Amino acid sequence: MKTGLSRIYSTFLSPALDLRVRLFNVLAFGGTVISIIVTVLGVLNNSGIANVMIGLFSTILSFTLLTVSYKTGRYQLCYIITIVVIFICFFPLFFFSAGGYHSGMPVFFVFAVVFTMFMLEGKRAVVLSVVETLLYIAICVVAYMRPETVNFFETEQEMLIDVIVAVLSVNMVLGVCMFMYFKIYNEQQRRLDEQNAELDKQNALLAQSNRTKQQFLANTSHEMRTPLTIISGNVQMVLRLLKDMDDTVKNADTDKLLKNAQSEIMRLSRMVGGMLTLASISEDAERKKADLTALLRSAVEMLWIVVQKRGNSLRAEINDDMTVFGDADLLSQVIMNLIQNAHAHTENDVISLVAVRDGRNIIVTVGDNGAGISPELLPNVFERGVSGKGEGGTGYGLFLCKTVVESHGGEIDIESEPGKGTTVRFTLPVYEGQFGGNEE
Repeated sequence: MKTGLSRIYSTFLSPALDLRVRLFNVLAFGGTVISIIVTVLGVLNNSGIANVMIGLFSTILSFTLLTVSYKTGRYQLCYIITIVVIFICFFPLFFFSAGGYHSGMPVFFVFAVVFTMFMLEGKRAVVLSVVETLLYIAICVVAYMRPETVNFFETEQEMLIDVIVAVLSVNMVLGVCMFMYFKIYNEQQRRLDEQNAELDKQNALLAQSNRTKQQFLANTSHEMRTPLTIISGNVQMVLRLLKDMDDTVKNADTDKLLKNAQSEIMRLSRMVGGMLTLASISEDAERKKADLTALLRSAVEMLWIVVQKRGNSLRAEINDDMTVFGDADLLSQVIMNLIQNAHAHTENDVISLVAVRDGRNIIVTVGDNGAGISPELLPNVFERGVSGKGEGGTGYGLFLCKTVVESHGGEIDIESEPGKGTTVRFTLPVYEGQFGGNEE
């Protein structure tokens, strides 16, 4: 017998089966047992041949559905058949033929609604549960209004036995179902806790790895700056010495080679500066309320002399009282980069800086009428290593601008046409007390 029970458990209640499948199997077993009990009680209580036949048919149907669902896997179809045939058709017949609401049938009504909610999903479960509830209320009202339609028990004892059997049967089946449900829920919760703990551990390792990488980047950039500065100074010294030398002593290509070397050194220096800025973005820099109006005007004051070297002028239209939440140094770097980029592509023209508040955003636009960017290069200018200047740029300027702006919750885009200039526009959210930011 023990072997038989083990086989039944492994077949119908195996943990490998879906929860709903196991619950259905429990309910189907329970339904079969309950139907057998109801049939036997019908015989013992002389409920009539009709009531006995209904109980017998219900027993056969419950067991058949259990077997068919196991062999075919069509559980949803079996759920619907159980609900429609047994709960909606047979239960009302049982109700009228076996004591009405003076019997244990109202307990089975509860069982039917619970089964429906367990087995089905979404609107189908809600609709059928409502249909069952309304049907059971209706037949109770009919039994009250027309008591002659009900086959009442002849004795109080028969009614008591029927109620006790109904309560015990339904409690046993639903109790097993709830036990299984909460056992599986607790097991899933335990696994989820273990997964979360493992995820936290992986996140901690990833954060540590990221901090190590950032520290390496910052340290390497700092170490590279010193020899670059020394080399640049030496090259400039050689250029000055060559300038004072007799032309007959100079090699014709010396000036060109040294100037090219100086250009590459300065480009590498700017790349190192970009790496340092990237490292500072990645680190948890302190952010607070920043006066963007003051940052923009300060950048204009610092760069208006620089742009004059190529015959350019810098025109600024900056709204008052514009504040954001962020790192002032990084935002200043964005503004300086955009103006310097415009200056590098423009000669004897006007560079414009416009900053306005639009609702909950601040829009900053830097435009020029310079050389512009080729259509082939334009879609990729915000990527690391891609320069709007082509091979002569560092490929860090616009990438840094995009990284900083997006890290502050903003967006950046660019429009350009060869020979007609370039316009870069970025937005930043207005400061509204974000994250309890320090207002100092």
